[in-house]
Amino acid sequence: MQYAFRQSPLYGMVCGLFITIILTPGAAAMDTILDDYADAERQVRLDWRVVNDNVMGGRSRGRFDLRDGHLVFAGSTNTNGGGFSSIRAGGLNLDLSASGGIRLKLSADGRQYTWRLTTDATWRGRQVAYWASFKTSNGPDQIIDIPFSDFVPRFRGMTLPGPVLNPARITGMGLMIYDGLDGPFELRLQQVGSFQADSPVTLKSLRWQKRVLVLSAPSVSDNQMAAQMEAIRGYEADMAERDLMAVILTPDRAYAWPETVQAAWRQELGLPSDGFALRLIGKDGSVKRRADAAVSMTEIFAQIDGMPMRRREMRERQTH
Repeated sequence: MQYAFRQSPLYGMVCGLFITIILTPGAAAMDTILDDYADAERQVRLDWRVVNDNVMGGRSRGRFDLRDGHLVFAGSTNTNGGGFSSIRAGGLNLDLSASGGIRLKLSADGRQYTWRLTTDATWRGRQVAYWASFKTSNGPDQIIDIPFSDFVPRFRGMTLPGPVLNPARITGMGLMIYDGLDGPFELRLQQVGSFQADSPVTLKSLRWQKRVLVLSAPSVSDNQMAAQMEAIRGYEADMAERDLMAVILTPDRAYAWPETVQAAWRQELGLPSDGFALRLIGKDGSVKRRADAAVSMTEIFAQIDGMPMRRREMRERQTH
């Protein structure tokens, strides 16, 4: 499921919009297995090392060890400083250009984590890192897909306008927690791999898992599309909290969905091909909002927060 855009001034703004889908254990097998801690005979151990915020004077703690068929990444974050802990593996030479993104099999604690990739790309002579955040559930046996188009180019905490991630030239990977919260964390990683690029995403496949904000336009530079991108910018965490993901239907993308897939979404939702359209889809698969102009995220969040299912989710999360 790829939603990337051609490099442009809007690229850095758009790349952070896509909230990763948490799949059920019945999801398809991995396209490529990069590391497998549950099967001793198949392990291709990534050479992990710890990098915590103490490199910049922070107070977070983190470590990893192998336990019960998992790589256990655990510690405690402290936002009185850098506020992050990470493990990283370098020295890779991976061509994943035939894949759609990174697939993780894990157990976790419900916090938000970040997967990190590096390539040979540089910015002002320094290596660029690509970040993609994903929300976990509190429990075992989660399969999380992170499309390559989710990865945002970063340098020392600053979002860059490019270059676009080239999955054919991956030199390093990392797992990081940097969610702005204090306290203990634990993520148990069982398997790292990639998923196939040609599996279409449908509204039916997202039902009961995600709310979907569908944005359609003839071009990513359409005035209303640009206005909606600006409205969304900076609200990634709020979207993740509401299990809200954005789907962009527009032809000018570096890793575009096949036209047949886009056409199926437009037909199912009654979207025009010659103008901007917004649809807010609830977890039950029904359309909750229609608009032909950009809508503020405060309006969208207010509508979602008033939904009975969302209210029930908030009550349940408060009790945990």
